[in-house]
Amino acid sequence: MMEKHLTAFCNLHCTNCIHLHKTRLYPEWQTGCLDDTTLKQYIRQKIDTWETDDVHFSWQDGDFTSDRLIFLKRAIELQQRFAQGKNIINTFLINGMTLDDGWCEFFKKYNFLICISVDDDSQLYNTFSKAMSESPVTNMIDANVRLLQKHDITFNTLTVINNRNSQQPLRIYHYLKSLGSRHMLFVPSLKTLEQGGVDAKSLAPAALGIFLKTIFYTWIRLDIGTIKIPIFEHAFAAWCGLSVPTCVYASCDDSYHSVATTMHESTENQRVEQSTTKLVKECTSCKMEFACPGGCAKDRIALSQSGVPQLNYFCESYQAFFTYAEPYMLMMRALWEQNYAPSDIRKYLS
Repeated sequence: MMEKHLTAFCNLHCTNCIHLHKTRLYPEWQTGCLDDTTLKQYIRQKIDTWETDDVHFSWQDGDFTSDRLIFLKRAIELQQRFAQGKNIINTFLINGMTLDDGWCEFFKKYNFLICISVDDDSQLYNTFSKAMSESPVTNMIDANVRLLQKHDITFNTLTVINNRNSQQPLRIYHYLKSLGSRHMLFVPSLKTLEQGGVDAKSLAPAALGIFLKTIFYTWIRLDIGTIKIPIFEHAFAAWCGLSVPTCVYASCDDSYHSVATTMHESTENQRVEQSTTKLVKECTSCKMEFACPGGCAKDRIALSQSGVPQLNYFCESYQAFFTYAEPYMLMMRALWEQNYAPSDIRKYLS
């Protein structure tokens, strides 16, 4: 769950933003800002109900202004008040706005993990051309990275994969490496249309699998152990019978909570909630169900054989990727069971 201070009312209005449609779901939330009472209740309840000693808060905002800083300082104050001895971990998603030293000092003081969004069509497509240095967004990303490195702040990257940039998986991967990213989160783009179907920029059902397999081939031979890619690590956890840390590939979505009744009452959120634990026959009979469990509930929009729209749109891709990765996962599991590092698999791959 991501805590967005401005919800869908970010000033960037990126066309592939997964939050833009929230303005339709909650038209009454025109300010979008949490009041202090709601913020206090939310932070206390989240800490109280969190089952581990590490409590994660993920924040996103669209602008670095003084009132945003005041809001986050208040959130930190409340976290410390209600911590109950638990370790509070804050992450902050930067979506293209330029940082400054003041914000970096704040992030450093409270040990924020910064996530840089690198997912705009043009910036990724043009990154590898001579026009790269002339891209304002790319320049902002580079400037933010340099500033974070100056203040010794840990950062990772989040990249939305769509029908255009998915055609250049290795170029994206090497660009993220050149930025200094050592933790890369890839999110498939899927935007449904009110009249039915999906947006033209959405990733094709089979394209995600091709993208993941291409990067996986290079990663496991060169960068396993030094670069973290969640879906690869989650696959390894599944093959080892370990708990999966995120809801997308978990057997149930324990992170689905709401601090406002309007969220629960919306048609879209009801659909996601209802489909979280329901798997169609194609899933329950799939040999890769243990690694995927149906994927993210919001992506279960494809028609199953029974005619019910509860099959994951990227089912074809997940089957392809997990099948491709299985021999490597078995080798890494064997190493792990013999008390060797799974990354030692590099020694056996040419």
